[in-house]
Amino acid sequence: MESERARLHLETRLVHGDGPQPEGSRPTLPPLHLTTAFDFDSAERMEAVFAQQADDHYYSRMSNPTVEALERRITETLGAAGTVALASGMTAITVGLLNMLQSGDEVIASPYLFGGTYTLFTRVLSRLGIVTHFADPADPAAWEARIGPKTKALFMEAIANPAVVVPDFSVFQAIARRHGIPLVVDATLLTPYLYDAEAMGADLLMFSASKFLAGSASTISGLVVETGRFPWHDSPRFDFSQQKKAGQGAYLARLRKQMMSAIGPALSPFSAYLLLTGMETLPLRLEKQCDNTERVASFLREHPKVESVNYPGLPGHPAHEVTRRQFRGRFGSLLSFTLSGKAACFRFINALRLILRSANLGDTRTILLHPASTIYSTLWKHEQEETGVTDDLIRLSLGVEHPEDILADLEQALRAA
Repeated sequence: MESERARLHLETRLVHGDGPQPEGSRPTLPPLHLTTAFDFDSAERMEAVFAQQADDHYYSRMSNPTVEALERRITETLGAAGTVALASGMTAITVGLLNMLQSGDEVIASPYLFGGTYTLFTRVLSRLGIVTHFADPADPAAWEARIGPKTKALFMEAIANPAVVVPDFSVFQAIARRHGIPLVVDATLLTPYLYDAEAMGADLLMFSASKFLAGSASTISGLVVETGRFPWHDSPRFDFSQQKKAGQGAYLARLRKQMMSAIGPALSPFSAYLLLTGMETLPLRLEKQCDNTERVASFLREHPKVESVNYPGLPGHPAHEVTRRQFRGRFGSLLSFTLSGKAACFRFINALRLILRSANLGDTRTILLHPASTIYSTLWKHEQEETGVTDDLIRLSLGVEHPEDILADLEQALRAA
């Protein structure tokens, strides 16, 4: 049965990918287990669970049947080794990195990052003695030159938010393999639908599931996905000796046993339930969103008020062919564009009638913001510029509305810019 399920198309696995079901009558949706703890038949059974000799749930900070159903569906959809669902996208990145890093370790990262991730590297992990070296993905040689004995990860976003930079992952796969270093990718803007395991070659994937999976910005959530490519239990760069019994699953074993217990970043079962139901329509939504984005990008490129448009779906974009090859022939549903300055951006934003002004993306609704004055406002000016954020930049995340309505709102608002 499992081999049959593996042959199903991705769209089908997103609907049915919950693993084996019991015989007889069963729910069509995974049940919501809204409980803190679980009862046991005996002290012996409880002892076995705490000794990791049995897989029962005992406390929802550690695991929960509804959350587990979500994790199984993600794992099956991506053809991965395992998934841990967490309380937010930033929780997933933070806990996922702390699970493999300690004081004195080094990370090489793209500077083109979401503001919260950039802050994590420069303000939080740095206080723990973890050093981050930033290098432009357009210069892979600079990444390789920075690799040393303490380098523990190469980190980048699959599609950078909001700079919309797309690395060539075939190049970074090769660098990571040559040096025995895991390639860690924030794949939020891809979602499992646009993710191509062979083209990406990532060892760890992290998602802010708050963005696309639930479908209507209904829950905050995050995912850490272990693809099964990296030998955590047998790598000279890492000490997973306490998880030796887990073999290839050592990374996730430590994350579940130590990080979930000590830090408590658990995902709410209700959030998992919302994600499970929302994921079923992900392909339909994302196809529509990608179509809308391609059309809007073409419109903005030709508009006289728009200085530039950054979207890899546009012919002539430097990452056009790389993006097509890596992401199932689509280009995502996020773009950024520039106007003549901050004042023009604010005039344009204030004139919008349909498009929402919101610090989110991946919603069914089209939403927009001015990154420099909002989600990047706590960064110094030179840090904003390093991440690709300038005062004249606007980030636009396309929803599923009719494209003519989106274009009409953009057109009338641009007249005020």
